[in-house]
Amino acid sequence: MKKCDIISNYDDSKFDQIYEPKGFLSSSGSIMKMAQNACDYQELNLQVKGLMLLEHRRCYNEIIAYCNRLAYNGLLKTLKGNAPKNNLFKPMTLIDIQGSSTIINYSRRNEKEADAIVQWLLKNKADITNRYGNIEENVGIITPFVSQKFLLKQKLKKAGFNTDVLKYGTVHTLQGAERPIILFSMVYGPNEVGTMFFDRTPNMLNVAVSRAKDSFIVFANKEMLKNNANTPSGLLMNFLK
Repeated sequence: MKKCDIISNYDDSKFDQIYEPKGFLSSSGSIMKMAQNACDYQELNLQVKGLMLLEHRRCYNEIIAYCNRLAYNGLLKTLKGNAPKNNLFKPMTLIDIQGSSTIINYSRRNEKEADAIVQWLLKNKADITNRYGNIEENVGIITPFVSQKFLLKQKLKKAGFNTDVLKYGTVHTLQGAERPIILFSMVYGPNEVGTMFFDRTPNMLNVAVSRAKDSFIVFANKEMLKNNANTPSGLLMNFLK
């Protein structure tokens, strides 16, 4: 684009404001953006074009309420209802892990969080199995970082879990999928500088949270979650117990 004088330099604001949103760039292309830009229809109170499916039945209301505020301007009709009193775990929970991340091969990992997730699964395996059946088929683990995914795989296998069946990894691993229980390993620690990358847009946390049918459980250093911050993670903190 620079060579053809479409942009003047690599910091040209036209790139982010005009060309990237169109969805046709090789570096950040998106069929969804291209389809939305080609669509004539747009819902009231929504910034993007296209027809929105308004009825939501997957998650308990306490879970999808977060996504409704984060990404849907309150337009979703939450039809599953509130979680019953005998729900195995609270619908939205924070487990505070006082750990920090390290960088391995340009990707972050947090060993304390990985250990805590494995220990939590071992501790609750019997209850989850009694309620839902095979634990590997009813729990999913989402993390923003590939390095954390591989660390989790190593520790889960060592603890005796079937990693060929258990869904774990980045949010794309569970895109379109669902589990009664989703565990989220945030990885970032207080040693980090700058904004957590999944706070730049609502997309990642929106997808991650809405994979959980009954319970969404966050393993994170609570110092990273500021409930007064105008960010996806800041809003999430308001919903976590």
